[in-house]
Amino acid sequence: MPNPPITVVSFDVDGTLIHSVGQAANKLHKDAFAAGYKAVFGIDTNIDVVAHHGSTDPLINVMVLEHHGISKDQAMAKLPEVNAAMLEYFAAHRDQAAMGLELLPGVKQLLTRLQALPHAATCLVTGNLEPIGWGKMEKLGVLDLFTAPRFGGFGSDFCSGNTAESWKDRAELVRLAAAKCEKLHGHVAKRFHVGDTPMDIKAAIDAGAVPIGVSTGIYSKAQLEAVAPGQQVVVLESLEDADAVLGAMGL
Repeated sequence: MPNPPITVVSFDVDGTLIHSVGQAANKLHKDAFAAGYKAVFGIDTNIDVVAHHGSTDPLINVMVLEHHGISKDQAMAKLPEVNAAMLEYFAAHRDQAAMGLELLPGVKQLLTRLQALPHAATCLVTGNLEPIGWGKMEKLGVLDLFTAPRFGGFGSDFCSGNTAESWKDRAELVRLAAAKCEKLHGHVAKRFHVGDTPMDIKAAIDAGAVPIGVSTGIYSKAQLEAVAPGQQVVVLESLEDADAVLGAMGL
């Protein structure tokens, strides 16, 4: 007998499942970016020289390098090296992956509820490079709450170089996650993507998933509700009320 259809629930990471706190906010991830620029281009810089909320790690790399006068073509050509240097630094300091990060309220409870549903499959769809995204989940104690074998869509999976419309890369990641789920877990019937930025909402719609916006990042509920008028969009204040989140998904 074929497996019953699956509902995929994908989560953005930063601002959705976790938030940065204190002076060491998201320290290891930010240090990994800086290490990549230093190793490949000899530049001492950081990601805060550009507006990067809702973008992907590779697109942030392109924007930072362009900010320092490096052409997009050269940045894209060197992107694999920058990404590799980031991952090397992250792996060497992996024990610090949770420094300056906290799970947002309700996240662990929601993931636990979803894990108990036999036909729901949870994953990450994030601009993080894959080992960084899962590394944060591991050190914050929720890695084993995601569906196994693990799958998702990550910044390391795809980069178009289109920094002006970063949501288009994120849409590709939503599609890639669904394709990976089909191979690993069976037929996907419904898809929901949970995120805290307008880019998450645009990406979900473009990729054929239902967006669940949460105003736990830098964007308000009103700002998220205004992203796609007339579309099927759910916007919640947070993920604290698991019943409300699951109800919005019909689970």
